[in-house]
Parts: sequence; structure tokens; C-alpha cells
Amino acid sequence: MNIIVRKFRSFLYHVRMYLFRNYAIPEVRNENISKALFKKYLPAAPVIIDCGAHAGKDSVELANMFSKGQVHAFEAAPEIFDQLKKCKSRRNNLFFYHTALADKNGEMNFYISEGQSDGSSSLLPPKMHLIDHPGTTFGKVIKVPAVALDDWAEKQGINHVDLLWLDMQGFELRMLQASEKILQTVSVIHTEVSMKETYEGVGQYEDLKTFLESKGFEVVMKAVPEGWDMGNVLFVRKTLKNQKH
Repeated sequence: MNIIVRKFRSFLYHVRMYLFRNYAIPEVRNENISKALFKKYLPAAPVIIDCGAHAGKDSVELANMFSKGQVHAFEAAPEIFDQLKKCKSRRNNLFFYHTALADKNGEMNFYISEGQSDGSSSLLPPKMHLIDHPGTTFGKVIKVPAVALDDWAEKQGINHVDLLWLDMQGFELRMLQASEKILQTVSVIHTEVSMKETYEGVGQYEDLKTFLESKGFEVVMKAVPEGWDMGNVLFVRKTLKNQKH
């Protein structure tokens, strides 16, 4: 039975990929977007930013998928960063930074999530998140180092970024708005989006979409199940949307 289930799931995956490639289906029924789609738009050795890397699951997957590239993973929560560092031995193209990407340099308040989720910490105070996810609490606020992406890239000698993988719990838009130089070089953005004021002053999906469209991106896939407060969206630079590899 397990073999039958695995084969059926594999069949569904390939059907979904075929439909996406040929008919550009813009939405899926869960919050997951396959990383396999990135190969359609990225070079063999891309520069990747993973912001809100948590314990490194996505960072490791991206490093394995693009073994000739670089993955720069940012995590501001101290205890989670200790977990992230353990991924270092798995890949030599992984680089870790115990800092938050933000819209400015310096120290900022960081609201630590606990309870049912240790992956909801944010530079913004929680709001509707407290109602929609009552099992997750934010009883601790700490100071964390923060850096603007343009300034970080200049210091590191990085003149372009191919992929932004963003899971910043509502701070994505503010960070992008402050990243004028690097954003011009980006081809693909996979970002979490908020459909309501999950955190105080959060840039909601429509605002983020309008901003990125003004910078030359368009939505390739939206993965926000109906009724959910958050989900993920894949943006691709318009000049690359129809390219085939």
C-alpha cells in the first residue's frame, strides 16, 4: 500500500508540474511552493538569501539543489540560530548570519514566539496573529542586530542576488523597500505574505504585490489557502517569466 501511495503522490506531483509549466496555474491549495520551479529561472550557481532561516531546513535544501551557488542564511533569534549553525557541516556553500535583515542598521526589538510555534518571531509586535494562533505566545522582547540588505551586500562584496527566500513574519515589504540596489539584480522572490494585519503595521499582500510589480516582478504562483491569514507567493522578474531552460 505504501508503494501505491508513493507512486500516486509522484504521479500527482508530475501532473501538477506539467500543468504549471504549460498553463501557468497561479494558485495551489496549500502554502507550499515547490523549489523545483526555481531551476526554470535561476542560473546554475545562484546567490541566494534565506531570511528567517529558522533551523535551516530550507537553507540546506537550497544549498543541495544549487551546489555551485551560495546560500546566505539570516536568523535573529539566538536559540534558533544555535540550531541553524549545526547545518554548517552539511554544505560548504552555506553561510550564516546571526542578524535580522531590516530597513536600517542597528539594534531593533525582536518579538520572540513560543508555545506552539518558535518560528513566528518578528521585528513587528504581533496583532491578529494572537487571535488566529492563540497557542503561540510572545512573552519576550529582545534586542537583535539588524542590517539593511544593500549595506550588508556592499560589505560582503556581493553585487547581485538571484533569489530572495523571505520568511520574515510581516517585515518583508519594509526590508524590500530599503533594498533599492540589490532588488534591481534579483530574479526570483519567494516570500511569505500576510492577508491581514498579522503584526502591527505589517505590509499586507496587496501592498507587497503592488510594490514588486512596480519593480518589474509579477506573480507566478500564489499559495495562500482560502481563509488563511498567511501564505507564500512566488514572484519572478517579468523578463524571465516565459523563459525555458
